[in-house]
Amino acid sequence: MKNIILILLISTLSVPIFSQDTSKSNLKDSVMENKSSFNADDLFYLLNNEDEKEEVLVSAIFKGTKIINLQSVELTNEQELQFIISHRFGTINSGIMDLYGLDYGSIRMSFDYGIKDWLNIGVARSSYGKIIDGSIKYELLHQGKILNLEKLTSSPVSIVGYSAIYIDPVDWRDPNRLNFSTSRLSYVNQLHIARKFNKNLSIQLSPTLLHYNMVPKIGEDNDLFALGIGSRYKINGSVSLNLEYIPVFQRSFPDTLGIPKKRNSLSIGVDIQTGGHVFQLMLTNSIGMYDESFVGGNTGTWKNGDIHFGFNITRPFSFKNSH
Repeated sequence: MKNIILILLISTLSVPIFSQDTSKSNLKDSVMENKSSFNADDLFYLLNNEDEKEEVLVSAIFKGTKIINLQSVELTNEQELQFIISHRFGTINSGIMDLYGLDYGSIRMSFDYGIKDWLNIGVARSSYGKIIDGSIKYELLHQGKILNLEKLTSSPVSIVGYSAIYIDPVDWRDPNRLNFSTSRLSYVNQLHIARKFNKNLSIQLSPTLLHYNMVPKIGEDNDLFALGIGSRYKINGSVSLNLEYIPVFQRSFPDTLGIPKKRNSLSIGVDIQTGGHVFQLMLTNSIGMYDESFVGGNTGTWKNGDIHFGFNITRPFSFKNSH
């Protein structure tokens, strides 16, 4: 009743205002552009939509949850299980006898489950290094705007956190050193910050901290810092081009220590979406498909032909009840 009286009072005092366009879309725009100055049309809209909440969030910043090797800001949907099978062949400089690397390769299988749209957990196993890993991925901010009657919030970027633990189940790297069960563990913590600049171009920065409980050789650093850089350019509705570079910040070691120099991972790939699958084809100088390897254990270079052809195949399975 109070709403009706208030509307009649304002309409009496501001009759010329009603000559404006009263479509809901324009009213929403008016509210979003300037919440501090309402006209009578805005008041009608607000009173009739007291509980309405509008989300204008940017979608498909990347095609999948991985750019190539790096995690992207995309997450698995709530109550969905995502299965990714990844394969990297041998190096193309191995020659014709090994069919330029196609005779050899490594595989990784991972399962990621969406507890919520903003929270994922995962487990994976890699044939390279025999590594088993568990992970958690969580969204902190999503690019876009959220409008309700009380507050208009917006973010120019999406921010996602990612943490993983890696277990090395093989024999001790150096039995002459003092080893504990925790010596087999390493960890990674990342913050993925991405922005979709237009319908075609997305760019992501990924500050990374990698920690080894036990390094392969005495004298190496237990902590490594890196900055992952990834981008996506959409070619059409189902195909996009991806680029990924991960420079590692490390100090130099004397040659007498025999510590191999870590090489920055550089990868280029193509995403192809077909139905419920996402196929990713790539060329990369990293044989490992988990962060502990392609960030902290990469020794191949493009200059020497240490390039691996590979692919990722992603398939989601929904566990939501259909009504």
